[in-house]
Amino acid sequence: MAVKAAGVRAIDPIADANTRTHNVYLTLNDPPAAFRLGITVAVAFSWPVPPHVDLPPTALLEKDGKTWVWVVDPTKGTVARRAVTVGSREGDVVVVTGGIAVGERVVVAGVHSLTDGQPVRVSR
Repeated sequence: MAVKAAGVRAIDPIADANTRTHNVYLTLNDPPAAFRLGITVAVAFSWPVPPHVDLPPTALLEKDGKTWVWVVDPTKGTVARRAVTVGSREGDVVVVTGGIAVGERVVVAGVHSLTDGQPVRVSR
């Protein structure tokens, strides 16, 4: 397998409704002679992609100069307010870069009416 560099030519602005992914179009630098359109390729980033969580803006609570989310404790069935770091806001998506661990559930609606320790019902 040959390794070649490519540049991003375009990114679809609208996500696929089912997968919530965007098509990315690349231009292959110095393609081999056997390369044909429609061929399947494997892509790897040459720089690390920092971990993040994409949330709707409705999940954020702005209070006391900080940004918070409500995290659900699945064993107790309650919520706890937690400060988060927002990396960017991109339309209907807020990119959270810190404060949420993998697998945690976050409340995405009604965040202004919750209190610490309040019992919640989690939809499955």
